[in-house]
Amino acid sequence: MAKLIFLLAMVAFASTLLVSIAGAADNSTSPSSPSADPTAYDMLQRFGFPVGILPQGVQGYKLGDDGSSFEVYLAGDCEFRAAKKYVLHYSSRVAGQIAAGSITSLEGVKVKEAFAWFRISEVDVDGDQIKLHVGLYTATVAADQLAVSPQCN
Repeated sequence: MAKLIFLLAMVAFASTLLVSIAGAADNSTSPSSPSADPTAYDMLQRFGFPVGILPQGVQGYKLGDDGSSFEVYLAGDCEFRAAKKYVLHYSSRVAGQIAAGSITSLEGVKVKEAFAWFRISEVDVDGDQIKLHVGLYTATVAADQLAVSPQCN
């Protein structure tokens, strides 16, 4: 009887451990299975963007009730080099409006040019190119250069 109780206790412990590990797994940087909630990276792809416009380590996101306003949360501020020539800075909170091939009213993303930082206000997909709008200036990056999410420095 004692062996049976011990065995049942071990099965219960193992089941609890597996459930807690599965529930705590961070799937925000990996593609989701069909039954799981989509990640921020999955949502980018649904709107026609490469996943590499967001760095690794997204903690979560919210898509507004209107289906276009969004907020993405990172663990902290993040900088990395993109397309071998741009230094980008992401705040821990990035927000804006998203539609197929277009992000507008973007908040929380800046690009460094020489010694100054400039806010990226809009991002558009134009065929196999990604256009980053900074005021009147537009920088173009090949979409394939943003196929993989960069790691923060």
